[in-house]
Amino acid sequence: MRLKIEIASLSDTGKMRNNNEDNALVDHILGLAIVADGMGGHSSGEVASSMAVKVTRDKFESMRNTGLKPGAYDDKYALETNQLGFAVQLANSVIYETGNSAPENKGMGTTLSAILLVGGKISIVHIGDSSVYLFRDGVLQQVTEDHSLVMEHVRKGLLTLEQAEKSPLQNILTRALGAQKTPQVDLKEIAVMENDRFLLCTDGLFKAVPLDKIAEILKTTPDGQKACDLLVRTANDNGGPDNVTVIVGTLKKKTLKETLGDMLKKSYA
Repeated sequence: MRLKIEIASLSDTGKMRNNNEDNALVDHILGLAIVADGMGGHSSGEVASSMAVKVTRDKFESMRNTGLKPGAYDDKYALETNQLGFAVQLANSVIYETGNSAPENKGMGTTLSAILLVGGKISIVHIGDSSVYLFRDGVLQQVTEDHSLVMEHVRKGLLTLEQAEKSPLQNILTRALGAQKTPQVDLKEIAVMENDRFLLCTDGLFKAVPLDKIAEILKTTPDGQKACDLLVRTANDNGGPDNVTVIVGTLKKKTLKETLGDMLKKSYA
């Protein structure tokens, strides 16, 4: 069975912030979706997240079109997953150099979480504390790890989740784009099924909306754009303490016409 991904997105400043340092990018042709949550003063967070999504998309598209194999290649993953991971590293280089180019850019950085449909799998590339969730058969499961100080303490058994949620250190990241020359970026692939849903979001969503409420919205709102609207509205109804950005991707079976179109494209390639 051939699958496609239908993607919807929404980003909002929230109720407590003056500007939106989040960015989202959806490329329906590539089957690519990216969220990024920037940080840094003098609007540099907004610049960093914008750079992250644009450079990642442009560099990935270029490599995909040429079939370029990155030098740092992990055989555990598909070519496209490696290409997307390398594109994120190239985005990091641009942000890192920009952050060190002027005093007002010091501290510039951003999270980034991306998904890409490759055959019967979703490729995930991730750094920072934005999140990717899989919603399957009524169950919501986080499929990325937060690269934050408190969550590292949780994984080591030094803090409980409840303590981490109340910790004054919860906004300290251990990994982000722009923080160092060559950061470690997580790669992952997940085999997918029809009707799977992927949620990409910045922390403005999951810090404002309980996970059971997020799952309820995804279960009861089949339309992707309406689900995004309701998720953001719920975050704002709960105080909207931060920028909030969400992307909902739903796996659907391709029609016969779409499948035949794919076959024709391959025959002329």
